[in-house]
Amino acid sequence: MSFKTNELIDLFPDAYAASDPESLLYKVLDAIAAELMTADEAVKWLLKSHWVNYAEGKALDGLAALYGVTRRQLRDGTLEPDSAFRLRLKSVVDLFVGGGTVEAIKGAVRSALGLPYNLDRLNLSDTFKDLRDDLDNLVRVVEFSPTVDSIIGNVTQEVDRATQLMLEVNAESVQETKPQILWKFTQGSGRNLSLTRLDSNQGVRSQESLIIPSNSTLVLSIETDNSFSAVLNGQEIADQFTNLDGSRPARLPTIPRARSQWQFRAQSGLYDLTQFDLEESFDLPQFTVEFLWIRYQPLTFEVYVPYFFEEVVQALEKRYNYPRRLLEFQGLPRELIQTVVNQTKAAGVQGSVQFSLNWFETHDQADGLRMVGQHRTSENLNARDSFDIGSFNRIVEPHAMGETFIIGAVFDVSTFDTNYGFQ
Repeated sequence: MSFKTNELIDLFPDAYAASDPESLLYKVLDAIAAELMTADEAVKWLLKSHWVNYAEGKALDGLAALYGVTRRQLRDGTLEPDSAFRLRLKSVVDLFVGGGTVEAIKGAVRSALGLPYNLDRLNLSDTFKDLRDDLDNLVRVVEFSPTVDSIIGNVTQEVDRATQLMLEVNAESVQETKPQILWKFTQGSGRNLSLTRLDSNQGVRSQESLIIPSNSTLVLSIETDNSFSAVLNGQEIADQFTNLDGSRPARLPTIPRARSQWQFRAQSGLYDLTQFDLEESFDLPQFTVEFLWIRYQPLTFEVYVPYFFEEVVQALEKRYNYPRRLLEFQGLPRELIQTVVNQTKAAGVQGSVQFSLNWFETHDQADGLRMVGQHRTSENLNARDSFDIGSFNRIVEPHAMGETFIIGAVFDVSTFDTNYGFQ
């Protein structure tokens, strides 16, 4: 007997004996109460099905349809279960109730590429802690998308026997940023250079001995360790600069979030300083300045995803000797990942997808020893060639020659037995 049956019995007077379990009226009331209990449970289930945390089956599909989300297919051909589908749907619902979080975006993209929305579903033990970290880093969300901005100044004027250029920079960034300055001398050489950020009165200046030749470009920047860098024709000359007050080491000012104004000055050859055997001019130099900086845009983010996502996951399985498949879903095409990000991001925020290339190379080394021998065979035959002739005739022909000098003879005087001639 249910409480519904008791409530129905209380509606009848005692004369009807409705409380008697053997009576026909009791059995009728008990049957009606059972139907009411079933209807009551159905109403309760209907009310709960309007909540993502309790909806199941088609009720959950109906809620997801309101946001244009459908179940994804697993790699075995079945559909996404309620538990995983509910997590992914809740990340999309954040879009309509105030915005998706970084974890919601990462989870939605992971799920779209085949991994579980929440990596805890893999139940990885402490042995695979590094594997979990690598999986978590496959999808990265970087807030405030960077973009490179630049501005060029080329209008100079003569001020206090120096060439001066004023440059106004509107960074409009969410944080201060480091500049890269290309200071190009187009005509004439430069001495006593100075750079000043006027709102903070910070800057750098060069030593008197430093000369910037004509048609040269001086590159000023801030290194990753926040040190100052000055490069001229490929040579580092930061030691030729000091701060405006003469202190060291020199520090190049950063670009503030708000508007800032920068002053550049340079002189030419100076009396008692210039050496006439150097390439230095006495006319005021002419120069241009190009400002380059990275601006971090507000209300933006970028999602970095490996282009060959499935191959990368398989490489991780092999590297950590993971016995099962990590990819749970049939991944969506790459061109749909941007749509997934758009569904998950907060309203008014711009998100973009950047695909990266990940190459897994093995650097296993092995030592080996190989011996190479040579086998040589030499044969000495001591062979001689000979040509013998049994007999031959030898003819000797003499060629003895003599010369005779004859002196003219006189008839009746010369004798015939001497060296006289009559011709």
